[in-house]
Amino acid sequence: MAMRGGRAIGLASRLVGARGFSTEIFVSRLSFYTTEEELKNIFSPFGAIEEARLVRDNQTGRPKGFGFVKYKSEMEAQKAVKAMDGRIIRGRLIFAEIAKEHSTG
Repeated sequence: MAMRGGRAIGLASRLVGARGFSTEIFVSRLSFYTTEEELKNIFSPFGAIEEARLVRDNQTGRPKGFGFVKYKSEMEAQKAVKAMDGRIIRGRLIFAEIAKEHSTG
């Protein structure tokens, strides 16, 4: 039974990867002074980045302290999470994790 469960999990992660959801990481607790260019530079040693974006306040346009980094492969994203989760950047302890799929409803 355990092997079947393991196979199902492996298949599920491959399906998620095929859709591109597991190539994106969520980064939180960033300094409000972090720029998108800086975010990209911090995470670039772990692989080819397709996009680095900060979430901004709609009213002020200022960063909210979290963002997303999208890699070309799931392996690169996992490597970045493993290396950067719990690191101190600009004097702040940051968290990095695989981004979750947005669901509507």
